[in-house]
Amino acid sequence: MTWYDDDWKQRQAIAIDASASGDGTVLPRDIEIDIPADWDLFWDNIRSDFYDVIAADGDGNLLTFDRSGADYANRTLTLEINAYRLTTLTISFIYVYFQNPDQSSDLATTFTPSSAIDGYVDLSRPSGLLVSQPLQRPPATEPQTAFVKASTDEIDVYFAVSNLFNVRANPYNLRLGFEGIDYVLVQSLDSSGTNDTGRYDITKTRFIDGFVKVRAIGGSDGTDYALVCRVVTTETQQIDIRCLIQVRDQLPS
Repeated sequence: MTWYDDDWKQRQAIAIDASASGDGTVLPRDIEIDIPADWDLFWDNIRSDFYDVIAADGDGNLLTFDRSGADYANRTLTLEINAYRLTTLTISFIYVYFQNPDQSSDLATTFTPSSAIDGYVDLSRPSGLLVSQPLQRPPATEPQTAFVKASTDEIDVYFAVSNLFNVRANPYNLRLGFEGIDYVLVQSLDSSGTNDTGRYDITKTRFIDGFVKVRAIGGSDGTDYALVCRVVTTETQQIDIRCLIQVRDQLPS
């Protein structure tokens, strides 16, 4: 994981929803990312010609991209990524870079997206539903962190991931980043280890700086499940972070 260029001061992680695309292998996909109008950090720090708004993968490689609906005054912009090779049936990971006032040339390439899948900017921050210290697993049969929800609740659980990644021995572009997220998978496992896609919504998975946000839904009253966020890194580490979801409808007797 490297920073694309030190002249760009900011970057934002983007969740690419390839959960319904392909067969689990690496395939090229076009992507469209709508930039939120209420993202002040972005709109207050970009050039009005958008020349400093670019896209790069987790290794800092510039992607082939274009822009549509670009309107600086009205805060509208869609970034389009051409034929990005990602692992399908997952939530993949790229960056949008911005804030380089000296970028006087346009790095975009004109193309027409085909069957584009969606990328998402998430502007939230971790709430109380936080899973930290993911690799400090005690000798117990259940995950250390537990949350209680009703069967009708849909809750976002934040998994801390920043302490999982290898760092550089020496800085590059003034930074020590070496490894990051390639993609994530989500599972909800019962006591037999059986996954049920009805207990999570993978399309709501998002990346926030240092965290992965996972949406837990459904479940049967009186049962417990292990909610699993599987992180596959740019250096091919595979790490399962788990918490316990206890489903309790809490009706009076």
